[in-house]
Amino acid sequence: MTIYYVNGSYQSRSKALISVEDRGFNFSDGVYEVIGFSKQKLLNFKKHTVRLKRSLNNLNISHPFKNFKSLELIISNLINLNSTENGFIYLQITRGSAKRNHLFPKNVSPNVVIFTFSNKDLKNLIKGVSVGISQDLRWLRCDIKSISLLPNLLEKQKASDKGFYEIWQSRNNQITEGSTSNAFIINTKNVIFTHPANNLILGGVTRDCVINIAKRNGFLVKEKSFTINDIQKCKEAFLTSTTVGVLPVIKIDKCIINKGKPGNITLKIMELYNKYLIKQIK
Repeated sequence: MTIYYVNGSYQSRSKALISVEDRGFNFSDGVYEVIGFSKQKLLNFKKHTVRLKRSLNNLNISHPFKNFKSLELIISNLINLNSTENGFIYLQITRGSAKRNHLFPKNVSPNVVIFTFSNKDLKNLIKGVSVGISQDLRWLRCDIKSISLLPNLLEKQKASDKGFYEIWQSRNNQITEGSTSNAFIINTKNVIFTHPANNLILGGVTRDCVINIAKRNGFLVKEKSFTINDIQKCKEAFLTSTTVGVLPVIKIDKCIINKGKPGNITLKIMELYNKYLIKQIK
């Protein structure tokens, strides 16, 4: 039986309920995080909580936890209750439940929902994925990890319909990020490029880890946006996210990358990132 955490208690699926007046349900007025765990140990937990705190502050949503140590204990207990070794935590915090009104309600407590879900099968994906390119139609605060994900859903579905794994979004001819991932290319001089962490992208936790790991291992990384023209001349490409880690990109729209095979630098980055995660569970 799957156990969920809802507003202070652990409940089975049938009893894990939220009011229909929840502002997340009515207005997408909330934030979320997805956190990986392996051997029941949380991965990059502090980095996720830093971003969670920033998202809550940006939307002026009250913090439901006295400190993030209490959140860590809640999540660890949830993992134990579900007898799950490896997977992901989905954490959602909304402003709370109140009579439907666009204005922020007063004296309401945030609604908190936490549950686990399983790992994706990456066996075929690590051989390389293809991505399409589409116009970025999202709002200008993509740095907030808001539960308002309709534009992302539309792009992800578009990718699936066209036979792509992912869509990389373009704003004024500059690639921002994927619908569910951050985008990287490597030019012919072995320089790694990715869009800077500003309001036009969600600064992914895996993205930040990969940048730091690459720099520590002697790779040149530039947080600078790249164009479709840059893609056509690049030698390698990859994407990052919490749920898939680092994945090689071997085709972008109609452009075949590195003869359709993962590049050496990408493979090295994948290796280094996996070692970084392993260190957290020893």
